[in-house]
Amino acid sequence: MREDFFVVIKQLLTDQTIAIQDLAQWELKRESIQTCLFEIMGNPPIKRNTRSILVDHVEVLHDYVRSKISYLVGDGDKITAYLLCPKEILKPAPAILALPQTVKCGKDEVAGLDGNPDFAYGHELAMRGYVVLAPDYLTAGERIYTGKECFDSGSFYEQYPDWSMVGKNVEDSKSAIDVLCDLEYVDVARIGVIGHSLGGHNAIFAAALDERIKVAISNCGLSVFSEEEERMEWSLEDGYIYFPKLRRYFEENVDPPFELHEVAALIAPRPWLNISSYFDMAYGNQEFLAEVGIQFYQVYSLYKMADAFGYFMHGNDHSFPRSARDLAYAWLDRWLKV
Repeated sequence: MREDFFVVIKQLLTDQTIAIQDLAQWELKRESIQTCLFEIMGNPPIKRNTRSILVDHVEVLHDYVRSKISYLVGDGDKITAYLLCPKEILKPAPAILALPQTVKCGKDEVAGLDGNPDFAYGHELAMRGYVVLAPDYLTAGERIYTGKECFDSGSFYEQYPDWSMVGKNVEDSKSAIDVLCDLEYVDVARIGVIGHSLGGHNAIFAAALDERIKVAISNCGLSVFSEEEERMEWSLEDGYIYFPKLRRYFEENVDPPFELHEVAALIAPRPWLNISSYFDMAYGNQEFLAEVGIQFYQVYSLYKMADAFGYFMHGNDHSFPRSARDLAYAWLDRWLKV
């Protein structure tokens, strides 16, 4: 434990010092968490309005068909994505929203076309019979602002000063689910989300705020503001700015209106597997992970759904090793291949 910094992690099953003992009390806290989240994240200034789905290119591979698609959201923002479909779908199939990490090539890494093969989970899930949608984030892949570097969010905030990149990512994830739900060969009752790093916490936010997502996997995406040594990374002055409105809380060293593990708890009681590393240099201190795991278990236990929560720790760095991916895919199979 750092000698200069000790914080008791905010308790999920406590509401203003009152112990939460039943679901009715927890549901009230859930509403409060969402309210506090949107206070910082911002409400979408425009309707999502997912439309104009176009197929730009199709490639037939050995085990599945890879289509490069695009679609419009909001006021004309074009999202580019790969849609990976098994060759033979005899009945509506389970589908996965596969979210990339912080990498310039974006969706290409998830689809196995570029980058590190350990993060080609979209490709690997398509090989297992899932319909997979892997979109680019705004500021990455084919959605980098003209004349800007990847993950430069300055132009976004010029257009939407009261919103946030996290809020935009949530809306884009909802648009991706819109696309999947519009495909006749997708079983809308069996949709999951998976992501690593940036994709890991975006998977958490997406699942927390879209109940059409029935199963979630987050790899190296869970943190707690109070325990992060580099928590200002969540509210930089330039570059990729997750939550601009958090900066004053961090500068004044006061608790923000919500905590990240509170958002993750909104996924309950739907199945969620969190995978983290004890030695993840992206976040610094990781000693909090054991405690928040117990807190999540307690929330799932309120629903009598403790078996729907999984928590796996490994000794690698900020990574998605084969052992962790095998566990993730088995988790998805358990809940979606029924």
